[in-house]
Amino acid sequence: MKKTITLLCVFFSVLMSIKATAQIEFESAEAYGQIFDVIYSETEVDVMYGTTLTNHIVTSTDAGESWSILYSDPIDNYATLKDLRLINDGAALSFNVRAEGTYYNKIVLFDLATASVTQTFSPPNSFESDILIESYDISSANNDVVLMHTTYSLLGAYTHEVFYTSDGGANWIPVYYSPLHDSVAINNVSISPVDDNTLFLMRGGSTTREIGGLYISYDAGQNWENKIPGNTYDAIAFNPDNADDILLGTSYGYDTHVENLYRSLDGGDTWAIVPITWTTMSTDHINKIVFNPNNADEIIVLEENEIVLSTDNGTTWENHVYTTIDPESYYYGLNASYNPFATDEILITTNFYPFLSTDGGITMSRIENPFVNSTGTVTAFTSAEENHVYYGLRAGFIHKDLQNASEDAYSIQSLTQGFGSAVKTIADPVVPGRLFTGNRALNTSYINVSSEHGANQRSIASSMFFLILEDVSTAVTNTNISWMSTGIELHKLNLGDLDNIVDEVISVPSPGEVITAVQVDSESETTVFMSQGINFYKTTDDGVTWTLSNTGLEGLTVGSHVILDIAQNPLNANQLLLSTTQGIYLSEDKGASWEYISSEFTNKIAFSTLHENTIVAATYYSEGYNIPLPASKSKLVISTDLGETWSEITAEALHHAFTLTSDFVFTDDAVKVYFGVQDLGLMSYTIDLATLAVDTAIVTPNSPVSFYPNPAKNSFSVKTNHTLEAVTIYAVSGQIVKQVSQPSTDINVIDLSAGVYLVKVKTTAGTVTRRFVKSN
Repeated sequence: MKKTITLLCVFFSVLMSIKATAQIEFESAEAYGQIFDVIYSETEVDVMYGTTLTNHIVTSTDAGESWSILYSDPIDNYATLKDLRLINDGAALSFNVRAEGTYYNKIVLFDLATASVTQTFSPPNSFESDILIESYDISSANNDVVLMHTTYSLLGAYTHEVFYTSDGGANWIPVYYSPLHDSVAINNVSISPVDDNTLFLMRGGSTTREIGGLYISYDAGQNWENKIPGNTYDAIAFNPDNADDILLGTSYGYDTHVENLYRSLDGGDTWAIVPITWTTMSTDHINKIVFNPNNADEIIVLEENEIVLSTDNGTTWENHVYTTIDPESYYYGLNASYNPFATDEILITTNFYPFLSTDGGITMSRIENPFVNSTGTVTAFTSAEENHVYYGLRAGFIHKDLQNASEDAYSIQSLTQGFGSAVKTIADPVVPGRLFTGNRALNTSYINVSSEHGANQRSIASSMFFLILEDVSTAVTNTNISWMSTGIELHKLNLGDLDNIVDEVISVPSPGEVITAVQVDSESETTVFMSQGINFYKTTDDGVTWTLSNTGLEGLTVGSHVILDIAQNPLNANQLLLSTTQGIYLSEDKGASWEYISSEFTNKIAFSTLHENTIVAATYYSEGYNIPLPASKSKLVISTDLGETWSEITAEALHHAFTLTSDFVFTDDAVKVYFGVQDLGLMSYTIDLATLAVDTAIVTPNSPVSFYPNPAKNSFSVKTNHTLEAVTIYAVSGQIVKQVSQPSTDINVIDLSAGVYLVKVKTTAGTVTRRFVKSN
C-alpha cells in the first residue's frame, strides 16, 4: 500500500469506531430439520427444549412453531450434546458433553432462570485415551450426587467404569469396573428418585459367557445384587407417585436373551414380565419408558419399530407397530415427554426426527424446524440485480432464490441412505444461475455444471482418480471462459456450448501440489492468478507461463502455512486479497507486491461488490489447519478502510457455530454472511454497513480503542472504556513479536525495531486490530 508517512500520521490521529448491528437467522428448509431429546417445560406453557446434532440447546416458546438458541457450547474440543433432561422440578437442564478422548467430557447443569451453567462434572478417568461418558444420573434432591458411566479401551478391550460422587465431584468412588465383573458392559445407570444410596446398573453384553443382568446397590455402590440375569437391559422408569414401582426394558441381546418389559413393585427386589406381544424387527430393543409425571396411569414404551401405550397403569397395553424403516413416520424412538398443560399431547423423539402426538401416542406429526445437518458447501451469487444461495444438506443441495424466496432441492438423499460423498457447489461469480458441482460416488469423481441453478447438469469431467472441486473463477470480459481447480489439476473451460464443453488442463508450476485458489483478472481473460501452498502465481498468456510473485509474503513458511483464497476488488481491479493461515495480505498492484494487513487466520475473504474499501473475511478454526476435527472458533472480521482497522464478530456472537463453509451476499446497505453449520444448517449473519452499527460482542462507539502516541518510540497507551484483557503485536511478516496477557494501559515497545505493526487489542467488549508505527 503506497502511502506517505504524512498520510499514515493523519490516519493514526483519527479514531475509527465501527458499530455493527447484526442479526442471526436460520434459513434452512424446515422440512429437513432435525432436533433431539425434545422435552416440554414443566413450568411454562408451550415451552420446549431440545438438542441439535452437535453443540446447541434450542428452545421454542410457541409449541414448536419457531425455535431459537438457548445455549451454545464453546466446544473447545469437538463434542456433541446428548441426554438432555429436566431436573429440579423443571428449574434446570442437565446434559452430557461427549468429547471422545479429551478432558472436555463433562456433565453440565444449566439453570433456566439465569440461563447459565451452574455445575459441571468431569470424569475422574479423563486421562484414558478414548474416554467417553456413556450415561449418567443426577439426584434432583441433591445435585451433588451423581452416578457417571464411562467407557474407554484398555489393552484392546472395551472397558466400562462407573463412578459415584456425593460431594459434587470433589471425590469420586469407583463402583463398577467391567474387568472385575466378567467384562460385562453397562448400558445405562440410574439413581433411585427417593434414595441417593440406591443405584441401578443396566448391564449389556460381554466377551465372556456371562451377559446382562440388573445390578442394584443399596449402599451407594459398595455391594451389588444381580437381578434377573441372562438378559441385557437399558431403559428404566420410576412411577412418579411410587418409586417402588419400576419398569425395566430389555436391550440388544443374544444367547439366552428374550425381549420383555419387566415390572417391580417392591423397589427392584422382585420382577415380573409384563405380558406384551412384541413384533420382531432387527434389534428388538426397548429404548425408552416414560410415565406421565402428572398422571401415572399413562405410560409410553418406545421400541425400535413399535410404540406401546397404557392408560390404566399397565393393566392393559396397546401396541402400535411400524413395519418398515421409515424416518418420516416412526423408527427407533429415543425419548418421550408428556405435556403437563395439555392432555394427550406427547413429544416423541426418534433417531431421525421429533414428532408431536395429540392423541396420546396413537398418531404423530413431525415437528419441522430449521436446524438442518449441513453437508457439502454454502456458495452464493451476489449482484445488484439478483442474489442466490446454494446450501448443502443430506449429500445434496438446495438453491435458494433470494428474490422470490423460492427453493429447489437437488440430489437430496434419504436419511437411511449413506453412500457417496456430499455434493460440493460453487456458484459462478459472474454468471447468474451457472453452478459448478463436484462429488464422488462408486469410486468415480464427477464435476458438472448447470446454467439453471443445478437443474439440467452437464458433465465437465469424471475420473476414477480424485477430482476435488476447489475453486472456480470466470472471466468478466468473456463469460464463456472459466478456470477451475480440481485439486492438483487446473482447467480452463469454454462453456459457450454446454453440450460441447471444451476442457483444457493447464500446466502448473508445482505439479502434484493442490491449487487452492484461482482468480481470472476482471480486466483481461488471459491474465489469471493462482495459488499453490504458500506461493502466488500470475500468468498473462493463458497459463503458458507463470510468474511467482511472493514479494511481501515472506512471513509464509512451507508446511506451516497455506494460501486459502484469492479475491479481486470488483470496484478496483488493481486490488487483490489473499486469505491465508497466517493472516490477510493486500496487493494494490495486481499481485506484484503484498502488504500484511491482518493477523487473523481466515478461510474465506471478499471485497464488497458495492462499498468502497470494505472487506469481510470468515474464519472457521483459527488454531491450525489440516487437523482432524479441530475446535471450531468460527468468527468474522470486517474492515471498512481497506484493512487499516478491523473489528471482530466473535465465535460467541456466532453461537459457536461449527462450520467449514461460508459465502457473502452484499446489498445496498449490508453484507449478509451465510454459513453452513453442521447442526444449525444455513445460518446467516447480517451486518448493517449503512449505519456501521455493531453487536455488543464488538467494539462500539461507547467502547472505542485508540493508541497514544502513535507513532511512538518507547511506549504507547491503550485507551478503552472496557477492561483490557490482552494485547498482541504482530510484525508485518505475521510473526508475533510481543504478547501481553495482563496488560496495563501502557505497552512498552522499546525493544521493537522501527516500522509498522499490527496490534490486536482484546477487551471485555470484544477484539479490534489497529495499525501502530514504532518510530526511531
